Amino acid sequence: MGLRGCINDCMRSKDIGFFPHLLLYALSVIYGLVVRLRFFLYKAGVFKTKKLPCPVISVGNITVGGTGKTPVAIFIAELLSAKGKRVVILSRGYGRRAKGIAVVSDGINVLLDPGRAGDEPRLMAERGKGIPVVVGACRYKAGLFIVDKFAPDVIILDDGFQHIALERNVNILLIASRDGLGNGYLIPRGVLREPAEGAGRADIVLIKGKGVIPYDMDASQHKKPPVFNFTYKPQCLVDLKSGKKTPLELIRGKDVVAVSGIAAPESFAATLKELDARITKSLTYPDHHDYAENDLRDIAAVCGPNGLIVTTEKDGVKLKRFAAKDIPLYTLAVSVSMDDATGFEKTLARLLPGGF
Repeated sequence: MGLRGCINDCMRSKDIGFFPHLLLYALSVIYGLVVRLRFFLYKAGVFKTKKLPCPVISVGNITVGGTGKTPVAIFIAELLSAKGKRVVILSRGYGRRAKGIAVVSDGINVLLDPGRAGDEPRLMAERGKGIPVVVGACRYKAGLFIVDKFAPDVIILDDGFQHIALERNVNILLIASRDGLGNGYLIPRGVLREPAEGAGRADIVLIKGKGVIPYDMDASQHKKPPVFNFTYKPQCLVDLKSGKKTPLELIRGKDVVAVSGIAAPESFAATLKELDARITKSLTYPDHHDYAENDLRDIAAVCGPNGLIVTTEKDGVKLKRFAAKDIPLYTLAVSVSMDDATGFEKTLARLLPGGF
């Protein structure tokens, strides 16, 4: 078992042996001390939280991966845009090659490829029509850049729950009902990015999937935040070579190779099965995998003459440049379906300064 596999198994409470468990537990304790010290220094005023001259909505999680941050950020951006708000999405751009502050999309044109932008910002740029997307490691400086260049009514901070260096007006916490808060340990022993009590900073909690909140929010703050459930709703298939949209019926009863480099690949395969696809092979890569041309050749080699290759939208933005006419490669386009969309909209309008 490789190091990555060992850590993943430990995070999900699988038996990896006494000594590997002890090592990861020790690292988890050290990580926890560093995290708690950081939060303490901000609370004590040693480190300052800075405020932008426009409202900020943070979309993030308290666990590693797989909670739906990118689709939810797009969903909220489109909701606010439809209400007449000028919206800009700000992301760190994990794994990007572009340095400093960079504009991925100006709301009209997509300006950076996935390698320079990062896969998730590039996807948000492609999906969020009319919504600028900017990446920058220092979100405060990037926010000032955005205010100067785009004069937004609202900035959506992607993956910003732990980024307490920047003040936000609405803190939205995402939790996957399947995993909850994991085994209760911090990484690398568990899946928590910070102690569970940090969930008390949330103004709204969104649960991905059908389930209840796996944490007693009343223990963290006086007023329990509103909780909403959401799921992914498959929309269509998109031919990566032509960009043509195709009905979901294309994969019904067909042999399909599922390709994903995301935090929860099993959920993607499960979605394809729900669409009555026959999964002949499920090829999984590390989250944010930087695909090369030989990867697509290897993928095509396991696809039969009558089969199809289906990947996620996040993987599709990186595989698109290698797509060839003779390879049946599609992405599964999904949207966020909120169980109580009206309730969520009213809650967000109430919390956001100025409403909508």
